[in-house]
Amino acid sequence: MSFYLKLRKKLEKKIPKKELDILPRSYNMIGDILILKLKSEKHKKKIAKAVLDIIPSAKTIVLDKGITGIKRKPKIEILAGEKKTITLHKEHGAKFWIDISKTMWSKGNKFEKQRLMKLVKKNEIIVDMFSGLGYFSIILAKKAKKVYAIDINKDAIEFLERNVLLNKLNNVEILHGDCRKFAKLLENTADRIIMGYIYNTEKFLPYALKIAKKNAVIHFHRITKDPEKIKKKLEKYGKVSYRLVKTYAPNVGHYVFDIKLK
Repeated sequence: MSFYLKLRKKLEKKIPKKELDILPRSYNMIGDILILKLKSEKHKKKIAKAVLDIIPSAKTIVLDKGITGIKRKPKIEILAGEKKTITLHKEHGAKFWIDISKTMWSKGNKFEKQRLMKLVKKNEIIVDMFSGLGYFSIILAKKAKKVYAIDINKDAIEFLERNVLLNKLNNVEILHGDCRKFAKLLENTADRIIMGYIYNTEKFLPYALKIAKKNAVIHFHRITKDPEKIKKKLEKYGKVSYRLVKTYAPNVGHYVFDIKLK
């Protein structure tokens, strides 16, 4: 039985039918914290308590209220279970300390991480321009020669430092600040660049091009309704292909564009 059907059965005598019809079909599990998105918050506490019964591995249930600002800080509300926001998450052979109230973690990037792990070669130098707490940097550092991990969010940097130590890595250099400020320092450094910022990513592209070596690959993330339009704009820099990372909103996708520079 699916998560939705189990949840509906649990709540069928506790909330109105119209609310049952819009219950969440899925959830995001980070460590032992379960994150829900709800179309209606009217019965959020009852829903959260029911989820705790259905998913015994979850210790805390929180409501996802979105991401705000250039620092991509999550807005969350604890609904049930333990009053905590920090958890230990394991993925792709790596471990991550995460504070879900301070730094974002997208389950939609899971397959993108797997794809990059297959692409990265052991002699590569990678620059992660929006590293967060290291969701790309930590995993790719296990294969690459060196990773420069950059982020403007102080909280993300603190957890990135913890995660580098946790995974016993000695090839990750952490840079705190706006990635554009490090373009001159890292000029002509990278074999591969991760641009994981999805809003108006174009404004950062000139700095990525400065950081890149000749024939480098840039993984350019962007939300758009028209990926072909973005692809055509990027083709002046080199060969471009793209894939859907996840659905972002109706008719809007989060895409990654691979730019093989000329």
